[in-house]
Amino acid sequence: MMKIKWTSNAKAQLIEILRFYTRRNRSSVYSKRLKKEVLRVVQRIRANPHLGEEAPGYDNRRRMIVGNYVLAYELDENVIYIHSLRDGRRDEENE
Repeated sequence: MMKIKWTSNAKAQLIEILRFYTRRNRSSVYSKRLKKEVLRVVQRIRANPHLGEEAPGYDNRRRMIVGNYVLAYELDENVIYIHSLRDGRRDEENE
């Protein structure tokens, strides 16, 4: 089975998202649920690396939807690199 490696950027994005919901909700319940769902999707990708749709304009990059978020990852020979976890509701062109 392939290894999973999170980039520092992807780790920081996940932590920022989880902290945001913990602060906003004044509870960590939703953050814990979201983290569990993200990690569940990562394990599904690990079992089936081509599960996500191909990312346009990139070789070997794919993406999966996790709730309102888009998880971007790259396939290497024996490693899956998690590159980002972004809010799919945001218009990146206007940021």
